[in-house]
Amino acid sequence: MKYTTLLLDLDETLFDFSKSEKFAIDKLMEKYNIPVTEENRRLYSKINDEKWKKLERGELTRPQLFRERFDDFFKKTGVTADTDEANLSYMQFLSQASFILDGALETCKKLSGNYSLYLVTNGTKIVQNGRLSGSPIMKYIKDVFISEEIGFNKPQKEYFDYVLEHIEEKDKTKILVVGDSLSSDIAGAKNSGLDSCWVNRKNQKNVSDATYTISCITEIFDIL
Repeated sequence: MKYTTLLLDLDETLFDFSKSEKFAIDKLMEKYNIPVTEENRRLYSKINDEKWKKLERGELTRPQLFRERFDDFFKKTGVTADTDEANLSYMQFLSQASFILDGALETCKKLSGNYSLYLVTNGTKIVQNGRLSGSPIMKYIKDVFISEEIGFNKPQKEYFDYVLEHIEEKDKTKILVVGDSLSSDIAGAKNSGLDSCWVNRKNQKNVSDATYTISCITEIFDIL
């Protein structure tokens, strides 16, 4: 067995973030009397994704991300509202939205018999702790590393340095990073000299440096 330890991304790897985001933004739009339409969902998702990519590149701080995503969204939907209050409401809604992807729970159960499993996420404390609290997946997870608590984000080397300091396995060749994001998970693994497995759920063009590629988490046994 080459690997002993798996560093698993959370959203879109184990959890259905798209479904969680839809739940939360629908609740927020209802609160601010914004039409709950697919067009507005896509608008928010596009804005949010762009802001998180900027955070990963070091172009935004976390507070700026939280403020700017709703500044932009409200401007485009013609709403005047307090963005800090909106962000807090959104995160509270999001913390209630915990949806495990098909097969992910069974996969973690099976993996935990032979590997040490850790969660590595760029999410926020209030959201991720809320979504993980009481989740059946946690019985198979040894620890959770949330970027907001660490002070660094994936793909920063400092984030993974912190993780490596706090897990049992110290041999990098025995650690595998598993995630859906090329810009945070796969790039972060490369920055830290770790092998990686790209979960390409959306059938994107493979331009990655990932050690392995699978289309969903249940296929991970094919490469272990």
